Parts: sequence; C-alpha cells; structure tokens
Amino acid sequence: MVSPFLRVLVFLFVGGLFGTYFGGYRCIAAHTYAVAAQHEATTVGRVVRIVSGKDGPAWHYVFSVNGVKMDDYSRVCATPLAPGACDNKGPVLVYYSYQPYSNSRLEDFAVAGRKAYRTGGGALAIALPCLVLSSAGMVILARKKKNEGDSDPEDEKGRSKSDDVPDAIHIAPSE
Repeated sequence: MVSPFLRVLVFLFVGGLFGTYFGGYRCIAAHTYAVAAQHEATTVGRVVRIVSGKDGPAWHYVFSVNGVKMDDYSRVCATPLAPGACDNKGPVLVYYSYQPYSNSRLEDFAVAGRKAYRTGGGALAIALPCLVLSSAGMVILARKKKNEGDSDPEDEKGRSKSDDVPDAIHIAPSE
C-alpha cells in the first residue's frame, strides 16, 4: 500500500519537474528577447487578421524590411499606431531583430524579456525547491523502507545472533 506521504511527494516531484521545465523555457525565451533587444529595429506593419485559438487571440501582421515582405504572428499587440489598429486591421509598430535569430513582435523585446523573466523566475523559485525537497523525501522513504526490509526475521522471534554460532568457536578464558 502506498502511503499518503509518498503520494504527496510524487505530486510535488511531478509539479516540480513541470515547473522547472516551464520556468527554464521562459528564462531562455527572456534571454533571447534580451539579446534581440540589443539589436532591434522598428518598422511600420499592418495587421492582416486576428486568429482565435485555444491560447487566445494571435495577430497576423505583415511588414517590409529593405524591400523584403515578411509576415508573422504575435500573441501581444501592444504597438498600435492608430486607435483600434489591432482590432481593425490598422497600422502597427513592428519590432524586429536578426540576432540571435530572425524574430519580430508587436511589442518591444525588452518588455517581452522582462515579462518572460518574471514568469520564468517565479516558476523556478517555486518548482526547484519542490523538486529538491520531494526528491530528498523519496530517498529518505526508500532508505527507511529498505532498512525495515533488512531486519532479520529471526530477530523478531527473540533469538539472538550468538545463538546461531556453534560452540566450537567460543573461546573460554584460561584459569
């Protein structure tokens, strides 16, 4: 039978794994945005349509850089150049960067990086202690169970180990 304490430890362990993965992913994204913010440029683009999805709306926009037309999606539309431009297919300010890879957003990379660090750092601050403490608790429970399993069944009947030793090995002091 599994103890309720072990169930809690397993729950905390799985939650810690998930939180560590999520927090690590967000911190890596934040670092990417921080690098992009150092090399960002802006241009004017236009919202083409709003795509609804399970994660909320995404804005599909087009823009041109050095005569090359590009299109992208963004979950945030924070840079409208006219009132209601995000909802009415209007002009928007597009931030783009080619460092560390080609990327564009309808939000400043520095702002996106701060948001990502905030969520990722918070998730890691909660998840890592849960992961470490639950792992330590499971190791302690496993050792405790192993030590309980190592006990000799003869000890439980009241016999001592010295009863199992033949008399031939006993050394008597000389008088």
